[in-house]
Amino acid sequence: MYVKELDINVVEAAERRILEAFNKNQKVAVSFSGGKDSICMCDMLVKTMQKYSIPFNRIIVVFFDEEAIYPDVEAIALEWRSRFMSLGAKFYWFCLPIRHYNCCNRLANDESFICWEPGKESVWVRPMPKFAIRNHSMFRMGMSYQEFGDKIFKSVPPMVGLRMAESIQRRQSIAAIRTSHFLYPLYDWRDCDIWLYIKLYNLTIPMTYIYLYKTGVPINKLRISQFFSIDTIKSLPKVMEFYPDLYQRVIRREPNADLVMLYWDTDMFRSSKQDQKFEQDKNKDYRVIFRDTMKKAALHPDLYPGYAIAKKLYAKMSGNESSKTCQKAYQLLIAGDPKKRSYRAVLGDIYRDRGGGV
Repeated sequence: MYVKELDINVVEAAERRILEAFNKNQKVAVSFSGGKDSICMCDMLVKTMQKYSIPFNRIIVVFFDEEAIYPDVEAIALEWRSRFMSLGAKFYWFCLPIRHYNCCNRLANDESFICWEPGKESVWVRPMPKFAIRNHSMFRMGMSYQEFGDKIFKSVPPMVGLRMAESIQRRQSIAAIRTSHFLYPLYDWRDCDIWLYIKLYNLTIPMTYIYLYKTGVPINKLRISQFFSIDTIKSLPKVMEFYPDLYQRVIRREPNADLVMLYWDTDMFRSSKQDQKFEQDKNKDYRVIFRDTMKKAALHPDLYPGYAIAKKLYAKMSGNESSKTCQKAYQLLIAGDPKKRSYRAVLGDIYRDRGGGV
């Protein structure tokens, strides 16, 4: 990946990107999650718009409420909703039956979780906010938020707090981008930049970050997402003591969560042990293995969780891909990729193998 050093700091660079977004677009959609990156991005956005007298009716803020979220995250979202609306911006708080990956169902055929699922109101993790948007003409039951986002953001570019430093997959996916509809003002911020900005400007963040840190989660691994993702489920038992009634609400919503919280790092679920097996087999020729396995998967697609998305990758391959690239594609085929993070990373590898990388 080509890296260019600039003579400005990351805060100044982010301000320039935000300003450029408004120079090129009449309206901008802002994706707010309630996490630390999103908070920093929105604080920078507000300050930049005020500095350059950009009317706040030019932004639409979107928050996808995933139902299974920490109370602190909801409180932060409510705070920012009030702030944006007081400035004159629209704030869309969606509570839709969106399909998410559910690691609790690793042993079942359907590894999904429908947040705010109709008919399950009695076991929802928390009550739905009364002001929330509960339906949309472009939404269909069970859509992922990526699918729904592709529809509602078709004419308005979304600003997202995604950063390369968060993961290798994100770095590779951003590196592979030629043109993008998305705007990433903080894409080159490191973890230390985020935490320093929060400290310097005394920003309020969800206390869950502090609780996670107190229970031993490294500072570069502090992540907040809906409870049934693999990143959250392994930390959830440690944080239960800070939320006395949360455990019962989670188990009531997803009975398998109890099992996963105990055994998430075993062969029963996609785990570090599985990753170690792939590492041990890295010297095998995965170009042959992936090709042969794709042929088997075509005959029995239901047995391969990642077949549909691996098929898209396979169609883009020229035959000159490295064994390492094919190994990642094979792992995706076998284990699945509900959030398409591995897909974007492998797609970037395919372009680089072809000699077109950045």
